[in-house]
Amino acid sequence: MTTTTTTTPDTATGAAGTRSLDPRPLGPIGAVAAAIGKTWWALLIIGIAWIVVGFVLLRFDESTPAVLAIVFGVVALLAAVGEIFRAAVTTGGWRVWHIVLAVILLFGAISTFVNPEGSFVSLVLITGFYFVFAGTFDIISSLFAAGVVPGWWLQLISGILEIILGIFASSSFESSAIILVTWFSFAAIFRGVSEVAAAFTVRGLSPR
Repeated sequence: MTTTTTTTPDTATGAAGTRSLDPRPLGPIGAVAAAIGKTWWALLIIGIAWIVVGFVLLRFDESTPAVLAIVFGVVALLAAVGEIFRAAVTTGGWRVWHIVLAVILLFGAISTFVNPEGSFVSLVLITGFYFVFAGTFDIISSLFAAGVVPGWWLQLISGILEIILGIFASSSFESSAIILVTWFSFAAIFRGVSEVAAAFTVRGLSPR
């Protein structure tokens, strides 16, 4: 009696019997996994950098708008680097969004370095918008990975918190410097947590 084995499109079995998942149907995070494969650690490094920046920001006390503008300029520059990386490894509409956001962040960062006091409010709004966009991206990515990759919920929770903190930060530019920095500090930390979660999600989706 002959037994016929059927292989589904999303699975494959290697010589050692290892079962791996085809990441391509899994939305934006699947596209990233398919593109970078074993270099998932790049997302991990970006996430750690965000967390470090967040904790550094928490150490700021009352500062002049010019100093804060430079700090937020550095944050915007880091965000732009992350978006350029994402644009390089994604396709379709998501790539366009990442490119547009990277250009806006780079423009805001450069403007701040040239004229710190004059571009402070604009940069706060741009950075707040970035966290809202990044949070939305993380939520969508996590939902595609739900039930497939353990720990997908961590990226979901981080995405929701990024949106909330981004909105509050964007509307707090007239508040005290401490309040503003606190909002952005926590937003940066949760951005880092989300990137770390995404790194391990990509690692789980990448073929062994």
